[in-house]
Amino acid sequence: MTILEEIATREDLVTRVRVLTGEDADAARRADKTPIAKSDCTYYCPDAATAERCIQSLRESDERLRNRPEELMLWDWQCTYWEAEAGNPNGGGTVLLGVAWYDQKFFDDRRDAWFGAMHQRIYQQLGIPLEDITVTHWQLIAS
Repeated sequence: MTILEEIATREDLVTRVRVLTGEDADAARRADKTPIAKSDCTYYCPDAATAERCIQSLRESDERLRNRPEELMLWDWQCTYWEAEAGNPNGGGTVLLGVAWYDQKFFDDRRDAWFGAMHQRIYQQLGIPLEDITVTHWQLIAS
């Protein structure tokens, strides 16, 4: 059996679907900017309705960001993905997205914004408790 045939028969594999395109998949959007850090964010959504609200909120946030090009020089969204939770009868799963940071001072000042009062109100409106959110920051080392 080939590796691809073996993979096709496994039931424990997760499918990741890109639902929004970010700067990491759009060369024109990234242009000549070089990320200095990256944040990986996950949002567990217990059902399909919560996931839809989360993805729509991220879509709207991305549209607002694109209307503020001066901020695109400091940070930008990366692609957003959806991973359905196997066996979840309510259609739940995890929304994953990244943030590319282009300015060290802005990153240092804003990297914990996800935990601030404004974001917590958004999570509450979406129906995602803080304990179902993870954010991991990565500092990139220039060569």
